[in-house]
Amino acid sequence: MSGPGSGTPDSGFQDRLNRMQERRAPIEAARPHVDVLPDWKENIRYPATLVGMAVLGMFAVFVVRYVRFHLMGGTLAGNDADITMFIDAALAGVAAFIIYSAVGLTMRDANRAERGSMLSLNNLGDNPVKAALVVGIAIMIGTMHNMVHSAPGLFGALFSEEWTEDVVTYSEPGSIYFRGNYFTVLPQSEETVAGETAPAGSAGSGGGDAGEKKALPSVLRL
Repeated sequence: MSGPGSGTPDSGFQDRLNRMQERRAPIEAARPHVDVLPDWKENIRYPATLVGMAVLGMFAVFVVRYVRFHLMGGTLAGNDADITMFIDAALAGVAAFIIYSAVGLTMRDANRAERGSMLSLNNLGDNPVKAALVVGIAIMIGTMHNMVHSAPGLFGALFSEEWTEDVVTYSEPGSIYFRGNYFTVLPQSEETVAGETAPAGSAGSGGGDAGEKKALPSVLRL
């Protein structure tokens, strides 16, 4: 039934397939490879950048307060709590920019923001990296006193024993400081609650200097 030339049509078809594959080979080779699941390093890079910028903002506040404390002769107090908070935030923003530039970081990989735009608060919602920096600054301004409560020895060595004692005395642990008030958000120990409910006269019975201390800031429990 089949003659000697019966395999010729199949051979020609196979030759055409081979030629088509040869023409498509360079196209397939040039096509970028796309993984179904991106590499975990690429997945972690962006959130790690946001966390890093928040930590940078917190560190900038600490540096600003440390320098301001020693330049002002051992105090961070100001005549107006709002102005003091604004000064800390503004100086921390400048300090973060300086640290950011000195380290040689770049936001291009995170959000393609232009270098040097950190000092501007325009389009903050469209710039998550810059927003993370602002959040870090705000967190540190409102909660740094909690770190003093947690590590008074360390802050006593970096700042001064007297300043650390004043912070521990006049601030509330587990609270957020805002505009001269402490908003307590964490449960307080029984000793702290008992100290707040004790009569004012009993606190000063230990010596005459206690009466000269300024009144405690307002404490609002959430």
